[in-house]
Amino acid sequence: MTDEDKEYIRIGLAAVIPPIVGVAFIYLTAVSLGEYGWTLFLVSPVIMGVVSTVIYAPRGGKPFWKHILVGQYYVLVISLLVMVTALEGLICVAMCLPLAIPLNIAGAGIGYIIVNSGKPKAGVASSAILVLALPFILGFEISNKSEPTLHRVVSTVEIDAPIETVWENVIEFPQIDTAPEGILKLGFAYPINAKIDGTGVGAIRHCNFNTGPFVEPITAWEAPHLLAFDVKEQPAPMTELTPYDHLYAAHLEYIRSQKGQFRLYEKDGRTVVEGTTFYTHSIAPDFYWSLFSDEIIHKIHLRVLGHIKTVSEANY
Repeated sequence: MTDEDKEYIRIGLAAVIPPIVGVAFIYLTAVSLGEYGWTLFLVSPVIMGVVSTVIYAPRGGKPFWKHILVGQYYVLVISLLVMVTALEGLICVAMCLPLAIPLNIAGAGIGYIIVNSGKPKAGVASSAILVLALPFILGFEISNKSEPTLHRVVSTVEIDAPIETVWENVIEFPQIDTAPEGILKLGFAYPINAKIDGTGVGAIRHCNFNTGPFVEPITAWEAPHLLAFDVKEQPAPMTELTPYDHLYAAHLEYIRSQKGQFRLYEKDGRTVVEGTTFYTHSIAPDFYWSLFSDEIIHKIHLRVLGHIKTVSEANY
């Protein structure tokens, strides 16, 4: 067997073994424990980057760029595996990649330093310790969880119609027939109409999405200036892109709308509507995932507010 054949075998092992371990850890973390946190999204890509490069070149001597390339094979293979095994869909995998790729590169760099340290067994020992440490790191994270951050997303539209007309269309609006735009095309839930049962505080508003209804008990009714509500029930936030008919991912239940409101006021003969959603999600790191959730909610707001504007101005 030539040295080239041996290298290909090493690359194959490095591209297969860590993803299998990674999928097992994802199953333990996300499916069995329902935890989507720092250990899963930040720590494991680094550790698996180390493991991949150690398997590839346990005694060093390989170029740094090859360590990086082998680490990216891990990212590619595990992305395919989680979709094939129905652990995740395409969109969620794509959202993870901006985190996973640079962190895996960092792990590959660490692995490169270890295997070229001049200590023949350092790489194997280090990678084994890191993999065995993963459950303990996860346990530490679970035992030190804090309350989810309450996020606030505000979107605004100006409407050339009287505030009383706009108010009526805020309370409930007719069917939105236009196709979703932008990021909402990727399978995220979008609103189609809104109905209300009753008037005043205690009335129940149903904001219907393509995946089901938001059930919204009214908590403030100050016509025609303020409509506020809690969220009692909500549908799935997205329909995943997957070849399977029914893909269940626990993280779809971890984004929770808590409450919302519409505030209306007059400005220069026009009506300004501010739509606000307060939500939480139990997915870490919060600063990263909120970039996506804030943008998605903002696009949902704009779909509703744009429709209210169209209907109000057409009826005026």
